[in-house]
Parts: sequence; C-alpha cells; structure tokens
Amino acid sequence: MKKWTILTIAVLAAILLVMQYLIEKKKVAMIGSGQQAGSGEQQLGVALPDSATTYAGAAVDNYVPEYVGGASYGAIVMPMIQSSYKGACEGSSLQDMLATHGRYWGYLARNAAFNQSETQKMYDQLADYTACQAAARPDVGLCDALPSEVEQSGNKVDVRITPGYRCRNRMTNLLFEAYRAGNISGDSYCRLGVGTFNKEDLEKFSVPEFCSVLPKGQEALEDFLLKAFSVDTPEARARVRKEYPVKEGDCAKDKECLAKYGIYSAVKKGQPEACPNDYQPQCRALAERSTVPCDKVLRDMSQFYCEAVARVKKVSGGFIGLSREEVKVELDRLKAIRATEEAARKEQQRVTEEINKNIREVLKKK
Repeated sequence: MKKWTILTIAVLAAILLVMQYLIEKKKVAMIGSGQQAGSGEQQLGVALPDSATTYAGAAVDNYVPEYVGGASYGAIVMPMIQSSYKGACEGSSLQDMLATHGRYWGYLARNAAFNQSETQKMYDQLADYTACQAAARPDVGLCDALPSEVEQSGNKVDVRITPGYRCRNRMTNLLFEAYRAGNISGDSYCRLGVGTFNKEDLEKFSVPEFCSVLPKGQEALEDFLLKAFSVDTPEARARVRKEYPVKEGDCAKDKECLAKYGIYSAVKKGQPEACPNDYQPQCRALAERSTVPCDKVLRDMSQFYCEAVARVKKVSGGFIGLSREEVKVELDRLKAIRATEEAARKEQQRVTEEINKNIREVLKKK
C-alpha cells in the first residue's frame, strides 16, 4: 500500500513538470511572434528602423546649449562663492556689496545712488570676478546667478551689457579655446562655442564629430568643415583659419580673431600671463585651478565701491540708497531729534540756573 502511494505521487509530479514545460514553451512562442501573453499589443523594446534611430540620435547628439539668460533683476545670491575679504573700507566686503544691489547701485537703483557709469563698472567687475571663480572650477553655470533680464516700464536693458551675459560670454570664449588647445576635456565645453553656427549649418555636420576633430589641429578641422559644407576653396580655408586661428597671421589683423588666438596660444603654451589683458585673471584661475588670482579683481571692485559710496554720501548730505521722499522723511526725523535735544538742553540749563540761584540766596542769609 505504501509503495502504491509513493508511485502515485511520483506520477503526479511528473505530470505537473510536463504541464509547466508546455506552458513555458507556449509563452516563448508567443513572445517570439511579437505578442505578449494575454495581449495583442506589440512587444516593448522592439528595435526601431535604422532611419529612425539615426534621426533621433542626431537630434540629441547635435544639441547645442543656447543662452537663455541668467537671473532676473533683484537680489544677487551666490552661495557657491564665498570670500573672507573684509573690503577696502567698512561695509565693502563681497556680501556687503551684493546686499546693497538695487539700493546703492544697480540699473533700477534709487535716486541717491551710483550714477550709470559707476553702476556699469560695478556690474563689469562683478561679472569678471564671477567668471574668474567659474574658470577655477571650471563651471560656466556660476554666471547664471548674475542678472541678465532687466526691465523697467516696458523698457529692457540691452542684455549684452548685463553681468550675466558678460560673465557667460567670457567663459564660453575661454573654455572653448581651452578645449581647442587640449587643456580641458569634455565636449560640453566645445558645445558652448558651437553656438556660433546657425541651426541650418548645424544640420550639415555632427557636433560630436566636430568636437572630436577640434583639438586635433587646424588642418584636420579645415578638412572636416569643408567636406561638411561641400566647398574647398582658398577663401573658404581662410575663413576657417580666421574662425579657429593657430597663428597671428590667420587673423589678418581682425581684433576678434586676435583675441581668440591670444587665448588659444596662451592656454596651449601654459602661459596664462600671455592671455589678453581682459582675460588675465580668468586665464590664471584656469591654469592654476585656483581662485587665488580672483582676489585682485575683488579688491579692485571693493576699492571702487568705497570711492563711489563716499562720492554719493558727499553730494547727498550723507544719505545713500534712499528716494527723495525717504530723504525728506529722514531729514524731518533728524530735525525733530535735534529739536528735542535742544529743548532738553534748554530745560537742563533752566534747572541748573534755578539751583544756582537758590544756592546763592541760601549763602546770602548766612
């Protein structure tokens, strides 16, 4: 009896195994035919046609970051940049100067504030200091903390003079030339500079291929671009050399080209002191991967800030960062304080005279 029970269990187990095998086989057959069990939908993960894959890849690979602007006008907050420098005068540290933006200085600052020239210089120096900090990392994203969107009564400030634009433009130029010179890697730095091409031109070549060829030298880049644009003339080659110069003669005395060559040559040779004067702090910060070269920019900014504050206080009677109405309120407040102090002084004088008079009368009686 026991033997028959064991045999029955063995047979049932064998039948169960055969049924599982047949079920799994059926599932594989259904998936292999492009169906899923219990569904008539196409299987997920089926490869797209070659043309679709190529198109989608090109669209992603040819991505070029466009400048969309930095922060809106208002308080300037830069948590990634810290400085222990206390300033050239009281209240002129980096934090102090940023805190008075919009009151003492700024495109929309109040009446008793820096003039237009002083404000623009403050913005330029702040942009250069931030760009220097960005070069040391290197991280162009630091520039986006600076304002580039400024509008008042429907009138917009030209974005090209804003600190956000100046900082990012400076970093784009520096990092693109550093990539071209082989000083830094990562095609994100290359893509920053590819924005000089219009969208129609970008469709004629692969940006990743362009970024791969760029550090290989001028001749390789010429061949790549001329082939992409189906042109090969002396004039076309001259245009490429002017856009990506490796020697002074490529520029034909063009100032923009000479600036590019100056940065490229200095970075290529590892001689940041040879960079154009406007790029000296940033070139040094990039070469040393240090923010120490930025200190001079901050000191100069602080010194200028102190001089401007002193000038405004002198012409405004000591008031700065206040509107005309607020100045009037403050003057009235000070006038009331002086009147109260004068009344108290006179009362004190009266009481003193009264005491002295009483003392004299007492002495006479003796």
